[in-house]
Amino acid sequence: MYGSFGLLIFLFLLASSRYGRIQIKLDNKPEYSIFSWGSMLFAAGIGATVLYWSTVEWIDYYNILKSNSNNIDSDALIYARIYPVFHWGFTAWAIYCLPVIAFSLALNNYPNSKLTFSGILNAKNKIYRLSLDIIFIGAIICAAGVGLGISFPLISSVISKILLIERSFTLDIITIATCSIIFASSAYIGVQKAIKRLSSLNIILVIIFLFLVLILGPTKYIIENSADTLFFYVTQYASMSLATGTEISLDWTVFYWAWWFALAPMVGTFLVNISNQKTIREIIFGTIFIGSFGCMLCMLILSNLSISLFEENIINAPLAIEEKLLSREDLVVNTIASLDFGYFLLIAFALILIIFLCTTYDSASYVLASASMNKSNISSSKSLRLLFALILVVQPTLLMYLNGVDSFKWIMVIFSIPLLFINLFIIIFNN
Repeated sequence: MYGSFGLLIFLFLLASSRYGRIQIKLDNKPEYSIFSWGSMLFAAGIGATVLYWSTVEWIDYYNILKSNSNNIDSDALIYARIYPVFHWGFTAWAIYCLPVIAFSLALNNYPNSKLTFSGILNAKNKIYRLSLDIIFIGAIICAAGVGLGISFPLISSVISKILLIERSFTLDIITIATCSIIFASSAYIGVQKAIKRLSSLNIILVIIFLFLVLILGPTKYIIENSADTLFFYVTQYASMSLATGTEISLDWTVFYWAWWFALAPMVGTFLVNISNQKTIREIIFGTIFIGSFGCMLCMLILSNLSISLFEENIINAPLAIEEKLLSREDLVVNTIASLDFGYFLLIAFALILIIFLCTTYDSASYVLASASMNKSNISSSKSLRLLFALILVVQPTLLMYLNGVDSFKWIMVIFSIPLLFINLFIIIFNN
């Protein structure tokens, strides 16, 4: 936790220094507008999981805090609102951002280097190079596995609600197959034609969807509590970042920082490929603020919608989770369906989830295919991108049905521990 908070401070200092004016120039890489760049950045780094956790993450914090005799219910709700914003905010995106800067600077100095840790650190020893590449690829696959294990059940639950049928093994398989075909096709086509267009479309759809939820839901309640949450977030940010002894920090914050560290190699490598002609300052501030504000918007609107239903005793989500009356996926679906025109919102929600899933795993397959190239300026083949897209689906899906998603979480934390030290080596190497 101290290391993650330190990364945020380091990046702000770097962006404010004269080094922030350094412009990244990459061979054979296109330039993108701020909107396209920001859309791909957000879609690659988050995916469908942000909409899932935006609705239900507060529940676990509330249940933890209300059991503490030192916290009354109102205090528990305040922290239940703030922690989702905190876990998806500035520190998370700083963890994402560091590899982007390191990879970008390394490519500026060594244009032919390979886009992996071994390439950036210029590893010559075979064992050293192999170890770094195993950590690089393993972290991406494990982090993708966690996101995939969450996304597929949610999409299947939404579809079952829309079609008014019971969620079954057959429906899950059809959902997985459909999503796989979509994002394998997108990965095959490539960044310029598919990922860019899907990301831009999805950002527009998400903004429209959240606006409709705000208007159709308890608008005044959401706005007032969002303002209070943001004020509390700013004033308590440092203390929450350094609070290492609380139950939430031990059970949740450590897991989240490990998740971001595991995803950071993939996000960092992907963002390097789309950041041609941008300065270090633009990359740092763009990544941290675009990513954080996008997540905050989702968290504030959907969390407060769910909390309002709880306070009005319409859907008692904390009790449902505590007593295992409903799954988290069902709670997400029921929360959206509770609004006026809920059926149509669920259809839009399903579309957004599928596109989010596609853009995230398109990016992952693109990165893994690029990492297989001997040099960063060599474009990966379509067949290789398609192969990695299928690998990313098959393995996590099998483990999901073998109840192995929790194992992915533990493996991901193990892979994430050395990533903090590798990032420090990358900082030193690029100075």
